Amino acid sequence: MLIVLLPDFPGIETLEPTRLQWWRTGRDGTLEESGQDPLTQLRSRFPAERLRALAPATAVNLYRVAIPVRRTAAARAALPYALEDQLGQELEELHLVVGPRRGDGRFAAAVTEQRHMQAWLEECQDAGWRLEALLPQASLHDEAAPEVGLHVQPSPWPDDVDQALVTSTDQEPVLIETSMLGFWLKQRVAQLDEEQRVLHLHGFQPADLGLTEGNAELRQTEPLATLEAALKRAQQPARALNLLVGPYTNGMATPPWRKLRPVMIAAGVLLAALVGQLVLEGMALSGERERLRTEIDLLFDRTLPKSRRVDPVTQFQQALAGGDVQAGENGTGSLLYDVLAVVGEGEPGRIRQFRATPTEIELELQLPSFAELEGIRAKLAAGPGLSETLQGADSGTDGVTARLRVQRGGS
Repeated sequence: MLIVLLPDFPGIETLEPTRLQWWRTGRDGTLEESGQDPLTQLRSRFPAERLRALAPATAVNLYRVAIPVRRTAAARAALPYALEDQLGQELEELHLVVGPRRGDGRFAAAVTEQRHMQAWLEECQDAGWRLEALLPQASLHDEAAPEVGLHVQPSPWPDDVDQALVTSTDQEPVLIETSMLGFWLKQRVAQLDEEQRVLHLHGFQPADLGLTEGNAELRQTEPLATLEAALKRAQQPARALNLLVGPYTNGMATPPWRKLRPVMIAAGVLLAALVGQLVLEGMALSGERERLRTEIDLLFDRTLPKSRRVDPVTQFQQALAGGDVQAGENGTGSLLYDVLAVVGEGEPGRIRQFRATPTEIELELQLPSFAELEGIRAKLAAGPGLSETLQGADSGTDGVTARLRVQRGGS
């Protein structure tokens, strides 16, 4: 992971890109390498690394405020009112972030200017980076506090030789310029209870700061904050005091779809397999279609060798339709229709049975008398292209039973 310290005064145009202090850490948080380079060079040098940025202490103020709520969402809504008396700018110009609840029950909070946030994010976006988190620099030392009083030591950050780090249990860490350190400590100690007026000094002499035992109990001690510890805290999976909240959440923090990347990869592989299967099936169907067309052409050439092939399917349909018309004109259906039209006229009798072929029909009729039989024979004989022959006739109590043969085109 890459961790960069953003500039104190962002948005100032220079002839050359701003060289930022950066650190590259391993998975366990150990420092692997560091340097000073522009963000664009870091992007080309470490394109696969994740990036977290540190907002400089000079541009971010840390507070600890008492908000009588339990939920963080309620504390976030009440934070502007809790800090109203401590802020010297309009709330619209500031970006306020509520942090975790500390051991004394109060909430940590960070305040910076909106223009700083916009300039920092634009600088990262222009270089092609997506920030995972934007952390206040001083907040990384919130665990380096003494049990009693204040702890003062030189800043562990490179190029901050003129700054001192002050930590305590009742306030958030702060980086102070050494030229103002003595005055600031006197004011700060005066706000402490009597039992809390203890100064743990490392790297500073009381005389240089203008401090005496009358101000507080003075103790020389070892440093509590180190750069390595701060970088490890910056690499923690979830930092509570992250400035990328509210209007700056979308587009810079880790996108939510990254958690679904394995599922998306599996879905992509499955989709590719389905598309490949469809392509293979399409190729197989195309080959089958060409084979059927070839067989149709061969069948057409064998069936209609002297015909011009325009569309085999259409020509087959036309040929079949022509055959159906010819068969309809000279077939069994037409002959049967002509015979039944005569026999069924006026319902003089009924058909007991019949046998039909394409050229003739034999009927057995049940009629009331011979007069009806002769009438039917006369009508059949008068039909166009029909001839009839009486095969036999018998009379009985039920009338006359006759057998007729009807042919088309003569007997």
